[in-house]
Amino acid sequence: MAKKPKVNLKKVENWHKVDSKPYLEIQSVSKYFDGAAVVNQVSLEIYQGEFFSLLGPSGCGKTTLLRMLAGLETPDEGCILIDGVDMTNVPAYERPVNMMFQSYALFPHMTVEQNVAFGLVQDKLPKAVIKERVKEALAQVQMEKYAERRPHQLSGGQRQRAALARCIIKKPKLVLLDEPLAALDRQLRENTQFELVNIQEQMGLTFLMVTHDQEEAMTMSTRLGIMEEGKVRQVGSPHEIYEFPNSVYVADFIGSMNIFQGVVREESRDSTVIQCEELSAEVVVNHGANAPCGANVWIALRPEKVTISKKKPQRKYNTASGIVQDIAYLGDVSIYLIQLEGTDKIVEAMLPNLMRSAAQDITWEDTVYLSWEPENTIVLTA
Repeated sequence: MAKKPKVNLKKVENWHKVDSKPYLEIQSVSKYFDGAAVVNQVSLEIYQGEFFSLLGPSGCGKTTLLRMLAGLETPDEGCILIDGVDMTNVPAYERPVNMMFQSYALFPHMTVEQNVAFGLVQDKLPKAVIKERVKEALAQVQMEKYAERRPHQLSGGQRQRAALARCIIKKPKLVLLDEPLAALDRQLRENTQFELVNIQEQMGLTFLMVTHDQEEAMTMSTRLGIMEEGKVRQVGSPHEIYEFPNSVYVADFIGSMNIFQGVVREESRDSTVIQCEELSAEVVVNHGANAPCGANVWIALRPEKVTISKKKPQRKYNTASGIVQDIAYLGDVSIYLIQLEGTDKIVEAMLPNLMRSAAQDITWEDTVYLSWEPENTIVLTA
């Protein structure tokens, strides 16, 4: 059962400034394999110093887009600009870009120090300069004391940091991360998330990460791009994506969501009334839905926004009743699966466990009443 993702509250918001110029511009880029569009007319603007994530399921085109940015694939349509320079047909080795692969791709016969120095050696920099730059890079990822070890002598987290040091040592304009934490266990992954963000902020680099892990993307990113079938469906901050999804797909993909079909009965600038067959009461929203009366819409409710009680609410809107079918105890919260009265619809509700006592007021097979506030109701027309 998915937990509510953490939200990154960093204030890097150049994309809101009228005079800000994008650092990375992806303009109507497409890539076809066997006649099928794997990346389909994608346009994105990413700003200097951002930690931007492309999030989506396997096969949505995010890794292919990353490879085109790295120069490992060539777009069939569109162009890619980095810091105002067209990189569409520039070979990978001439781009101001470094990529950290999911496997880390460390050379097994080299020490950590030699792995990190590899790019500078290829550039034929003076030995003294290389030594100083390697020392600096290893210090930034806290790997100085492992400089003489080989990759097989390192833990997963240490290999990850060695690969990151090799990636950032040339101070690229853009760092590409392909599922960078996938090989780590859960606890180490959570710790490394914040380490990676801190390194990115300290160095002022622009990171673009590809991942299918929602919590990872929400925790680390200044903004996200949600991909589906080769297209970017929504771009926004973690808070915007979570609280204000622009479609049923995005709402259902990020976190947990209860979704109902309905019909608009009343519509004004300040409020909307919607009738849902699966809910016994009308749904009231405290804003306009941008949909005319009679239009089909979807109602979306986050589980943590739904209140559960054994006592019937006094009001006649934004309520429902049902039977508790299942309970999942997750430590900080408990999740309740409730079958709505007279339907097969299962609604998920989440309550915080504020007390240490194991005794719960609500248990299996109880009849309960659900309610939610008008401001917590999301109306979707797409």
